[in-house]
Amino acid sequence: MDALTILAECPLTAGLQPEAVARLAAEARPLRLEAGELLFESGTPSETLYIVATGRLRAVFPDGRIAGDIGRLEPIGEIGLLTGEGRGARVHALRASLLFAFSRAAFHAFAMAEPAALMAMTRVIISRMREPDRAARLRAARKIRTLAVLAATSDVDGAALARSLQAALGPRSTHVDLARARREIGADAGEALHEWMSQLEFRHPQVVYDTAGTPAWTRATLHQADRLLVVASADTPTPPATLLDALDIAGPHAARALVLLRPDGAPAPHVQHWKAAIGAHSHHFVRPGHAGDLASVARQLTGFGVGLVLGGGGARGFAHVGLLKALAELGVPVDVCGGASMGAFVAALHASGRDVAGIADALRDTFMQRRLLNDYRWPAVALIAGRKFHRHLQGVFGDLRIEQMRTPFFCVSTNLTHARTEVHAEGRVADWLAASMCIPGLAPPVAWQGSLLCDGAVVNSLPTDVMQALGRGLVLASDVSMEGAIDAPAAQGPDADFDAVHRPDAAGRRVSLKDVLFRTTSLGSESGTAARAANADLYLRMPVGGIQTFDWPRLEEIIEKGYRHALAELPALLAPHGAASPGSD
Repeated sequence: MDALTILAECPLTAGLQPEAVARLAAEARPLRLEAGELLFESGTPSETLYIVATGRLRAVFPDGRIAGDIGRLEPIGEIGLLTGEGRGARVHALRASLLFAFSRAAFHAFAMAEPAALMAMTRVIISRMREPDRAARLRAARKIRTLAVLAATSDVDGAALARSLQAALGPRSTHVDLARARREIGADAGEALHEWMSQLEFRHPQVVYDTAGTPAWTRATLHQADRLLVVASADTPTPPATLLDALDIAGPHAARALVLLRPDGAPAPHVQHWKAAIGAHSHHFVRPGHAGDLASVARQLTGFGVGLVLGGGGARGFAHVGLLKALAELGVPVDVCGGASMGAFVAALHASGRDVAGIADALRDTFMQRRLLNDYRWPAVALIAGRKFHRHLQGVFGDLRIEQMRTPFFCVSTNLTHARTEVHAEGRVADWLAASMCIPGLAPPVAWQGSLLCDGAVVNSLPTDVMQALGRGLVLASDVSMEGAIDAPAAQGPDADFDAVHRPDAAGRRVSLKDVLFRTTSLGSESGTAARAANADLYLRMPVGGIQTFDWPRLEEIIEKGYRHALAELPALLAPHGAASPGSD
């Protein structure tokens, strides 16, 4: 692989005249780094510009924060080379990487000879610096080029899963095993293998490695991985020593994902133990022979998944059901879901496997056919005890745990003690939904580790930031916040005798204590909704004006409103992303 080929495709230099690219390529010096190897320390002089040909590196600020990952065809150190400032971050290789280096002297000579090229490169740099954070995060999630599949035990067919995963990634991806390496280059280690792997990565958007084979082959493929997939049976209680030894060879740098083979109806009691033991950042369930499960895994691992975020808003949250119906009709998969308050409840029902009709039935039973918010008590802490609602949630979800849901799910609550959002991605679904839906003043807060937790909508009614941090792909947000749904339209005031608030509006509805409590506690969160909406790649503001928090009897009407609105708006929102899929470049 030569520097001219890389520079011709690198966004920083691809727009230059061929003569200018050739002049710069002549100054290139190849540099190969192994996983964990340091490129430079923060604070050191900026003497070199690097272009990543293949591989993946990470920049870390002096305080330990991750500045970001740098992948194929991306530059490193271009700003410091232009400004003369020292390195702002420490950069090391996450996996085996090939770079081309250009010295300061060589770059300055190029700039003097090609001033128009320097201006063009500067425009690219400025454009990237102005890129919205949302777009930059999505681009970062899609840098994954290589995935290595490692079978945890001898009874797991890692080779079959590797082939199926490659098929799910699309025809432009490629599957590589030891037999292919021996057939094409006659080697399972050494410089020839490194060069061959680099060529594969350059030619294909994704490369899937089957790590099974000789120790040298396993080591080489593990060190080549952007993502390492450990595949195990869901009923295997603990990782074997041989697997842990293999992971020691891989080193701590490449991110690890756990794939558990789990037939329909089978339990998954060991998820957390496995994740902790192997250091996995995520886990995924795959039903043997179920292509849809592997397709979802492929999307999530390469940044082409769809993460659905449902906002809080009481009865207005019924509109989320209409959105789910529209998504199903349009064939848009939901790979991850989460939410706050009512949005968390709807998301949990979806993640637990219920279809749209089943979700609507559960909501109808919960909020229309039962009286769950009437276990009133002397209001020392809240108006109701909250036990009836919690017991009902236990009846809906049983002992199901979040980490055992086939569709990844999270919900948020508000930590009243420390004034922050708490993210719940493990533990009993019923318990954390009870916290996420606990309106302060109406129901007592949930005690947890010395803190008091309440409704997630108090500080984060639309947790797009949580979904975005997962890095699974597009973030689709459904917002059902208030928009002034609580008012006193007939009053001019000031109404010192408080008569106006007790009068019904034109539709015969009255402002209730519950409405006031919910509105008061969600004001702070809704003031930040615009910022959280900016985190979404696809944002839907549902038509829920005039619907009050406890308008439970309007369920069918609200679902239909959400459905019609989503069906009308989604095609235009999805159009710019329609071609995006694993295998896209």
